[in-house]
Amino acid sequence: MTVPVSRDLRLLPAALLGWAVALVGTRADPVLGCVLLLGCLVLTATAAARSGRPPGGRHRRRTHGRAAATVLLTGASMSMLLGWSWARAEIRDAVVEPYLRSTVTSELRIDSEPRPLAEDRLLVRATWVAVQTGEESAPGRPGVAVTVLADASWMSVVVGSRVQAAARVVATQPGDAAAALLVADGPPDVVARAPPVAALVARLREGLVSASAGLDSQARGLVPGIAIGDDRALPVTLAADLRTVSLTHVTAVSGAHVAMVVGVVLLVLRRLPRPWQAVIGGVVLTALVVLVHPSASVLRSAAMGGVLLTGLLLGRPRAALPALWASVIALLAVDPWLAGSFGFVLSVLATAGLLLASGPLADRLSRHLPRLVALALAVPLAAQLACTPALALLQPAMPVHGVLANVLSAPAVPPATALGLLATLVAPASPTLAQLLAAAAGVATAWVASVATWCAGLPLATVPWWVAVTIGAAGLLLARLLRSSRRRRER
Repeated sequence: MTVPVSRDLRLLPAALLGWAVALVGTRADPVLGCVLLLGCLVLTATAAARSGRPPGGRHRRRTHGRAAATVLLTGASMSMLLGWSWARAEIRDAVVEPYLRSTVTSELRIDSEPRPLAEDRLLVRATWVAVQTGEESAPGRPGVAVTVLADASWMSVVVGSRVQAAARVVATQPGDAAAALLVADGPPDVVARAPPVAALVARLREGLVSASAGLDSQARGLVPGIAIGDDRALPVTLAADLRTVSLTHVTAVSGAHVAMVVGVVLLVLRRLPRPWQAVIGGVVLTALVVLVHPSASVLRSAAMGGVLLTGLLLGRPRAALPALWASVIALLAVDPWLAGSFGFVLSVLATAGLLLASGPLADRLSRHLPRLVALALAVPLAAQLACTPALALLQPAMPVHGVLANVLSAPAVPPATALGLLATLVAPASPTLAQLLAAAAGVATAWVASVATWCAGLPLATVPWWVAVTIGAAGLLLARLLRSSRRRRER
């Protein structure tokens, strides 16, 4: 039996339409923004007025009340997200505009580890704290997110530290998560060390990288990638194979990682009172987010996990779908630019597919296959089907063997994650033990790498999307015809 999931979809319109208006608001189009905001306010006012007038029939009151509440919540969410994202975009543009196409000395807070590009160039995400032009120094008012294009001298910057560097300010596209691209002219000058927590996280992450340094090439990339999302050492060919067979999610800490870690903690604490489970689970969840760095998928997973832990605390632990919709609204309110993040899109789609479709798919497949095999196939198939529309925009071809690769690699991911996290935690105290744990994790990642390479080398590893859509439509039509023919024969 599959775990029952609440089919409560009342927050779905608010999440979807709020997502759409946040996407529009971050583009900062004044005319369209004004029209949409006026429409959202009218919708909210109309729903509020109608909710106060119950229908004439007594049997319709409950349905009417739920519908009015859904419309009211949707209108309020749209108004809030549109106004907030539009105001944030306008403020951000006003901060950056005076410095475009000029070279200034900027003070930056480092928000991500440097990611290598071609020709010894790096990309670093940072927050623009202050800027100095000539002898004057002006604060960045609300700190805006920027991307720094730098040379190899930035490789040693620590997340959370503050640096100062001369950089040329280049405009980014409307709706980009970064307000500007800063092209650094030289090495950074550290003006403030990272806070203690950030420094500890950097030390833990570097400990796992060091513990994996003596392993083979796949383990040097996959062990830190699967455990903490650090895939900077991933070989180029292996990265291409993972992308070909839809296995890149194993190196991006996502809902599966969060669910596994929090699930293990709750399993260990199952004999404790429910409030203690929720509190300790929340602490572990927060620590995990800090350790792996809060990317789009991690934030979505953490927000959903937080809502689910709140449901556990309140005695409603199975409200997974409402938790997903609520987490989308909450995260867009905090960072409207997540609306344009493909990582966020894929994370939400995959989670929704698992919650809505994995159970029915497993029930259908179990009519012809053993139950465990049906479940193993249903989970990656549901996620793959849900992510198909977004993947069609990201890559020109559909991965044919994606489900097979995910099924074959699934048993190796949990031990690789657990052993990698243990190696991360013990590395500062015992580098030797961390190396042993990383080596054990490398055995599990070797299986993942072998599966990715083998599946990517199979015939028809990818096909154009129009071919996949045509084959899928033909298959559905053939199944429908066969079903109708069988029914006619039975009659």
